[in-house]
Amino acid sequence: MVCDSVVYHPSITKLIHFLDTTAGREKALRLLQYLCRFLGFQYKSILARQLQAQFTTTRKLLRFLKPLNHIQLAAKFYDNKIGPDEILRWANVVRNLFSAAYLALDQVNLLRIIKVIPVTPLTGKSVPRWTNWMWLGGLVAGIIGGLRNIEMAQKRIVSIAEAGSEEKDQALLEASYQERFKAARKLVWDFLDMYIVLNNLGYLDSQDGSIGLAGVATSLFGLQDLWKATK
Repeated sequence: MVCDSVVYHPSITKLIHFLDTTAGREKALRLLQYLCRFLGFQYKSILARQLQAQFTTTRKLLRFLKPLNHIQLAAKFYDNKIGPDEILRWANVVRNLFSAAYLALDQVNLLRIIKVIPVTPLTGKSVPRWTNWMWLGGLVAGIIGGLRNIEMAQKRIVSIAEAGSEEKDQALLEASYQERFKAARKLVWDFLDMYIVLNNLGYLDSQDGSIGLAGVATSLFGLQDLWKATK
């Protein structure tokens, strides 16, 4: 039956598995959050701004206890002292520590939003600013790691190209090109997120429409990576 062919199509099954994960739902909500931010500015839509606030709060709920993931990742990178590069290792350690701090502080923001804790100068102004500083610190560490990845991949490409064109070397060359592309893509991703956080901190004064589009772009990057990882 036509209905069965649609219901049991591999792409539909993969979509169900994707949305069945907390990470999948959180990334989808991030896309909707920034899309509403763009639409709210572009069309002066009150509904879009209300939806943006709701999506933001729901995402914070879905990320409850997520700092533990980043603490564990930071510990793994720190313990991996036989890795290929020390700069890359420390960049990953620092990035995950900043990400853990960012998500932990964001839980305080969640408690304030749902009125579990009162709005004070500390919870209403200082904590949100510290949260953005932690996000920025993680992005800076990520950019350093991304630049190092590009440098290492480029050195391998040059070395392989100079050595010859055996079949084994061609496979390694292709893998190095792919690694360089992934690192460059992640660099663009981090710079776009940095554009958002610099606006949050007040160092840039961009329109909400531009910030929303930057968030849509980085959300699509995240969804693409998560979709590829979904089985």
